[in-house]
Amino acid sequence: MANGRHKERILVVAKDEELRSALVDTLETVGGYATNQASSFEEALSEILLTNFDLIVTEAELPDLSGMDLLAVVGGLRPNARVIVIDDDLSAKSAVAVFRLGAVDYLYKPLNMTFVLMQIERQLEARRLEKNRPDVEEQPKSAENVRDRAKRLDPRTRPAALVLGRRQFKRINAELNRLLGHVRAIFVGLVDVDGNMVGAAGTLDDYDLQLLTNALSIDHSAQNSLAAILSETKFHSTYFEGDRNGVYIIEFGIPYIVSLAVICSTDVKPGMVWLYSKRTAAIIDEILKTIPQPKTLPRLQE
Repeated sequence: MANGRHKERILVVAKDEELRSALVDTLETVGGYATNQASSFEEALSEILLTNFDLIVTEAELPDLSGMDLLAVVGGLRPNARVIVIDDDLSAKSAVAVFRLGAVDYLYKPLNMTFVLMQIERQLEARRLEKNRPDVEEQPKSAENVRDRAKRLDPRTRPAALVLGRRQFKRINAELNRLLGHVRAIFVGLVDVDGNMVGAAGTLDDYDLQLLTNALSIDHSAQNSLAAILSETKFHSTYFEGDRNGVYIIEFGIPYIVSLAVICSTDVKPGMVWLYSKRTAAIIDEILKTIPQPKTLPRLQE
């Protein structure tokens, strides 16, 4: 099944046979993970009882019960398994329910398999780090999870990926694809402050994924020298160069901070990349401004 690059095992639960096959094929041949699959809640429950999965990917709607029911069951049977829910459409109400039940991510169709693989690897890497922590850190970790969920539910602190509507997502992805063509980029992505990919165009290999991860870990707001060179006050800009490719990062947006990441070969003219990237950032910034402003709520208790 898997090619053995990873030890983790993933359960894919989907009534849509085409989707299930595409996910399994991507996870096994590209990601190198071991997989099991199920088409219903009943089948998934049998798999969960027999196998200790590291991560479960499930559709929100199943033939018998639902992905929400499965999510609730996983919390009791396999509390260490991370769960990603896939829905037919993005819904703020569904997102709130999903995260309240303990899901780590909420994706909507149509799926970009490169993006899905990135999110899965991000969640599994976080799980690896958790497993390597000393037992004494288990208690504080629980408190961190509570605070993280509170941030996702509070309208004032929710990441951009959870407040954008479907029309806004489509407009953003159209702009990302346009930028990809303009600058002959390898990959273009928009990432919110929680590391969720809001939109993506192009493809990523392992090298570029590592390069992007390193670039996004930089404190872009501290890059004052580059901003001064570009006479830029609205956007924080950073360039991170690897052996063969470079990542251009533009951070912007209030109150929903996002980073526009563009990966290009090092022989592409930087001036052209900055010009088109800043134009795209300005357009996306206007799209973000169409999000209704959050209401002021009482301060959440930690």
